[in-house]
Amino acid sequence: MSGDDVQQFFEHMGAVVLYSAVSVVIVMLVFELLNRRYNLMHEVFEENSTAAGIFAGSFVIGIFYAVTQIVLS
Repeated sequence: MSGDDVQQFFEHMGAVVLYSAVSVVIVMLVFELLNRRYNLMHEVFEENSTAAGIFAGSFVIGIFYAVTQIVLS
């Protein structure tokens, strides 16, 4: 392994950490918006609404998928 390989590894690792942090922040913001608008946590945990859980999960998976596609392109 040369010094260039190690430097390139840490550059890529930094990019992964950065995009992961950005996607987690985006998911937290969207989930908080959904919770405020639709009272999502109440629907999921107290009303036992399966549809609300699927709704929230689809948003989370969709955002992570979009960020993954951006990183891979």
